[in-house]
Amino acid sequence: MTILESRIFSFYQQGISLFKKYFRNKYWIAFILFIVWIFLFDNNSVVRQVQRKYQIVKLNKEISYYQKELQKTKIEEKALKYSDEYFEKFVRETYLLKRPNEVLYIFAEEK
Repeated sequence: MTILESRIFSFYQQGISLFKKYFRNKYWIAFILFIVWIFLFDNNSVVRQVQRKYQIVKLNKEISYYQKELQKTKIEEKALKYSDEYFEKFVRETYLLKRPNEVLYIFAEEK
């Protein structure tokens, strides 16, 4: 046996002895099983907490987006209520309405 093989073998035996030393005790086994259970299989596991944290961040972004859209809509609503020119422009652009004796040309954009 070479020196390298003897060192590897002694390292292997030390690892086995440490494993036997700590895992012979039933409390260590129970503790490790408890930790594995908490981290991987529980309803509030670390994996699920990270997923929920990501979901919270995503939902907060959606909330801020919809709040901005709501503010824009409220401003547009006020403009539609109080400005006849803006109302006419909005209706003509959105619903393609026209005045009498007026020709309306629609140009479609190609994608």
